[in-house]
Amino acid sequence: MPGFRTVRELRRAALGQDALLFCLAFTVGAVAYAVVRAVSEAVGDGDRSDYWSISMSDGLILSGLAVGELFVLWNNGYRQGVRGHSIGKHRCGIAVVDVGDGAPTGPVRGLLRGLVMVLLLDLAAAAIPIGLPTVLREGTPESWHVGGAAYVALLVLVVPLLLPTDRGVADRLLRTSVVRAEGLDATTRPERRRALVVLDALGVAGVLTVAATYVAFYWPLLWQFPDLI
Repeated sequence: MPGFRTVRELRRAALGQDALLFCLAFTVGAVAYAVVRAVSEAVGDGDRSDYWSISMSDGLILSGLAVGELFVLWNNGYRQGVRGHSIGKHRCGIAVVDVGDGAPTGPVRGLLRGLVMVLLLDLAAAAIPIGLPTVLREGTPESWHVGGAAYVALLVLVVPLLLPTDRGVADRLLRTSVVRAEGLDATTRPERRRALVVLDALGVAGVLTVAATYVAFYWPLLWQFPDLI
């Protein structure tokens, strides 16, 4: 039960819950791109793409990441600033408050917090060694790209989870703290929890489908080694 867990443990659990919903947002973006591209090519005069050309396209991954990051900006930014919690934090019974008055930070600081998380997430995704077409990579000049920044962002996201602290980078920048929520609306109602479980499953299924497609496409190449003679 939440009452027997530390704030640090609840915060990690909330992060996992929000990550599952990020998967759902990614799935929505990827599916929307696939449908729009398939329909536009079906009614157009150009060559129609097959399953592989759509599912392996940079546009599909980029669309998924863009929608996922917009969700983070809303969920971990605006919503958290106004209501005091993201969906994941609400499920776990914790809230983000100002260190001074203990109240929600408001929409502006909430959006700034969300923007910090989006930038770190987008940079960290660039560290994955398969050349993901992240939003920053596609939307900025190549001369601006700094490979090391991706690994710094990854460390900034991961290291606080391993340290004995209840405050992450965004908390320190925006003078916020994560505390146990109080009141009648401290945690998500049971009927909403059941709905969220279904949404979580859909999101995971979508991400696994994309991952499985990549594995299936590259599988024949994984076992081909160059001749040494």
